[in-house]
Amino acid sequence: MSRVDSLLRQGEQAFNQGDVAGAERCFAEAARLAPQAWQIHFNLGMCRDRLGQREGAFSAYEAAHRLVPDHLPVLTNLAVNAFHLGKLQLALDLTLSQVALEPANALAYDNLGQIFRQLGQYEGAELSLRNALLLAPDAPAIHNNLGLVLLDQNKLAEAEQAFLGALAKNPDQVDALVNLSTLYQGQGRCEEALACFERVLALQPQSAVTWTNLGNVLKSMGRYQEALEAQRKAVELAPDYPLAHWNYAISLLGQGQWEAGWREYEWGAASGTRTRFSDRLPRWQGEPLPGRRLLLRSEQGLGDTLQFVRFARYLEGSGAHVTLECQAPLIPLLQGQLPGIDRIVPQGNDLPADAWGCDCYLSLMSLPFALGLGTPPLLEGAYLQAPVEHLARWGERLGPRQRPRIGLVWAGNPLHRNDHQRSCSLDALMPLLGLEADFFSLQLPAPAGLPASLKDITAGIQDFADTAAIVSQLDLVVAVDTAIVHLAGALGTPVWLLLARDADWRWQQEGSGSPWYPHLKLYRQKMPGQWLPVLQALAEDLQQALPAFQEKISQM
Repeated sequence: MSRVDSLLRQGEQAFNQGDVAGAERCFAEAARLAPQAWQIHFNLGMCRDRLGQREGAFSAYEAAHRLVPDHLPVLTNLAVNAFHLGKLQLALDLTLSQVALEPANALAYDNLGQIFRQLGQYEGAELSLRNALLLAPDAPAIHNNLGLVLLDQNKLAEAEQAFLGALAKNPDQVDALVNLSTLYQGQGRCEEALACFERVLALQPQSAVTWTNLGNVLKSMGRYQEALEAQRKAVELAPDYPLAHWNYAISLLGQGQWEAGWREYEWGAASGTRTRFSDRLPRWQGEPLPGRRLLLRSEQGLGDTLQFVRFARYLEGSGAHVTLECQAPLIPLLQGQLPGIDRIVPQGNDLPADAWGCDCYLSLMSLPFALGLGTPPLLEGAYLQAPVEHLARWGERLGPRQRPRIGLVWAGNPLHRNDHQRSCSLDALMPLLGLEADFFSLQLPAPAGLPASLKDITAGIQDFADTAAIVSQLDLVVAVDTAIVHLAGALGTPVWLLLARDADWRWQQEGSGSPWYPHLKLYRQKMPGQWLPVLQALAEDLQQALPAFQEKISQM
């Protein structure tokens, strides 16, 4: 018996006995001795697949493919590994070859659909998956994959039918239950979403993923204590699962459990929900700072920076030279008025080669944890002011103040993952425009076709110093949850915030006040998507507040 034959026999025995690592060693040596034997490379790839060695499996299947380019199992396994390694174009080419060789293979069409989806080619993905279903109409996984592609295209009714189709074939298809719940949540159909996750929980009672998803559904329903308990259970089941910690943090912070919440919030970068910064600089852990050069790095949105710069004052007197790296539009406003900050630099895609001359860094939103803070400091007065020269210029634009001035913002960034819930329509605000006040649109970009009673004041805004100068000269801002709310709060301008049912953690879970801004009033949805009762309550309050605003104007 040759050495290669002996290695093959040993490898097959080891594989059959469950010793996949031993089999891999035998097949690897056999492949080295007999590089023209495609079956050996194929067996080696299968072993490495079992061991989770994607790159190694890909190399083995690639060697087999060079020797037998039309062999279907080789094509399939090579394409699947290319897909999982992110080699999407290669995976596409290989799978198209597979379909051409075997046009009745439902699995090939299913794989093709998933590749097209990852490439963002949703029409091709949908067509491929529908072809797969023609060949295998009873395959629940294909129904589920089609549902995902339809969901990507916002074909919600069709996506729902696809997920239900998967469950008709297999009522315990967990992926379809989870995806159907996600669809229901997005539509505000919380009871149906909850029913899906309760079914998943019955199937997977020890799954941290299921518990944390269940917590999210309960939170969106306003069942906050149950949501907190579900998130805590997820963390107990999987202490190293970052997303469970992140969702637990959101529930804790939403209930005002600040110290525990800030600690759990630090899992954000690992979970992918917060920015993961370069490790070129060591992260400041809260140790003494004398003589250090600390870089504070903004993350997430403009509003987050405006909200969290308040914590920089705790660094004053620390002995450190502190640089704040933040979004460029904020710099003209923040420059020179932040205690604890020595320098402000613009945020870029990458850290400069000299790291701004700093020797350690911290995310701005990690300051509360690093400083060991509990409840956010409620700053009674404004902690930001608009530049004087901007105030004068925009005062001329606004004109004489004869009636109360009210700024309106009804929509946030459409790319925000929750914008469809947090934003409302201009039509919803129309009843306000009949009140005795001057209304100004702060909406950017400026929308077309505004009614005559709503003046667009945004032309000429270059940065947040301009916006601050406008907001500082208003009597009230009425807005959905956007950066303007934080700006008005920081400037001390009264602001009434329209909140969706499943509000962001920083606005807490109940009440009309906020620990962040003393002049902020919260108007909360009681049911998802229902803005009319919220606007009716706000309009009544505004009607009652207008005389006081007018009296203040008369005393100026």
